[in-house]
Amino acid sequence: MTVSSPSLEMWKRVQDDLQVSIPKTQFRVFVKPAELLTNIDTQNETQQSQPLFVEVGVKSAYHAAMLSQHYIQTFQDAFQRVTKLQVQVQFVTKAQDSKEIPEADQSTLFSDNLSVPAQKFDQHTSTGSAMAHTHQQSPSAMAAVRAGLREDYSFETFAVSSSNEMAYAAAIAVSQSPGKAYNPLFLYGGVGVGKTHLMQAVAINILRQSPDTPLTYITGEEFTNSIVAAIQEKKTIQLKNKLRRYRVLLVDDIQFIAGKESVQEEFFHTFNAIAPSGGQIILTSDRPPQEITPLEDRLRSRFEAGLIIDIQQPTFELRAAITLIKAKRIGLPLDMPLAQHIATVVDNARKIEGILAKLHSEHFLFKKPLTEELVLQILSQTEISQGMEEKQNTTLKPQDILRVVASRFQTTVKQLKGSSRVKTIVLPRHLAMFLLYERSGLTLEEIGTQFGGRDHTSILHAVEKIRGLQNEPEIHSHLSHIQSTAVDNM
Repeated sequence: MTVSSPSLEMWKRVQDDLQVSIPKTQFRVFVKPAELLTNIDTQNETQQSQPLFVEVGVKSAYHAAMLSQHYIQTFQDAFQRVTKLQVQVQFVTKAQDSKEIPEADQSTLFSDNLSVPAQKFDQHTSTGSAMAHTHQQSPSAMAAVRAGLREDYSFETFAVSSSNEMAYAAAIAVSQSPGKAYNPLFLYGGVGVGKTHLMQAVAINILRQSPDTPLTYITGEEFTNSIVAAIQEKKTIQLKNKLRRYRVLLVDDIQFIAGKESVQEEFFHTFNAIAPSGGQIILTSDRPPQEITPLEDRLRSRFEAGLIIDIQQPTFELRAAITLIKAKRIGLPLDMPLAQHIATVVDNARKIEGILAKLHSEHFLFKKPLTEELVLQILSQTEISQGMEEKQNTTLKPQDILRVVASRFQTTVKQLKGSSRVKTIVLPRHLAMFLLYERSGLTLEEIGTQFGGRDHTSILHAVEKIRGLQNEPEIHSHLSHIQSTAVDNM
């Protein structure tokens, strides 16, 4: 039975809902490759009096059993929220043509009863329904799917500005000369700044040049869980052999291994097996190596031996560009004013994706026109508004404000407090004064003391100036980022 387009759109909304409730690893392995096999008619009133039975196709009997055991109610709740109907879900195994399954997916290193994260190294994951159609793809695209990469995370879809241009240039260099340019390449920054996108773009570029390159993308959590599972299943030798044969290893959120002795031990040996022999290692983190604690000194020294780049939060202009690029990618006809409206409120690329997914569903599934009213409605329904209100009501520590402002503008707290009248220092100084007055509870006189004994009238002048500009997109972006980061770091 062919599933209609409206049902497919509804299934996308259900998956968006499930992504919030199901851990990232399990979602990628079990939920994302699943397919809706039942047409859903929300207009049929007879369905209101009795449950609607929905079949969801999954890759194997193991997948069906795992989802039935752990997530059946989660699926049914998600369907109910999206369809407004009582739904009973059944997981069924899709019929598969063995020719369609890549050879690497048929020869498993671990048995099916090993935990999901360990199977990551068997390349069981896929992006969307791509795995079912790999016979129609190029060798490099098939390799990217098996490595767990997102096909849309390429250099072509990466927007570049002053906040990430150094990281972009380094990533290009690494993709052209893996193992030679910068090794390891260590990218760090906050949520939604593009670390994962850039890391995967390197891998995609490498596979375009050489599809047979042994390469994998994993998260620090998946790496950790795989080590634990291998120990439990007495399969550590197989896992070590598998890990150390890779020529390109990408580990997202490497800070997750901190404090885990056995995991750090294995990563140390994996690093020493790959990098010295000419393999490339790329790592991402939410902080630089010196701030990852507790991390073994020998690992920290290896991380610091490569190129370390701080990716800043995207500027307003970059967020608008990202919004347009991602909208085009999913076929959403978004115009510049609406993109700029989203960019003014949403502070990172990951949240932008979520907003666009909801807009896509409302526009194509419910036939709503893309207007400013619809955008405002979607924004108000998300956690963004609530999160901003909570953050705006939190009292911030003066030192946190000064530190985040200095980081945002790539300067130092000492320079902020100094007497320089250079334009690149004056704006962040004024922002810091404004936020100290609005968010820390300090008086004008106390703020003046923080800035070398300045008179309270100069502080008042800065506060009034920023207050008059705070709705300007650029200033709004700076203020939102600084306050959000200061709260998150408390």
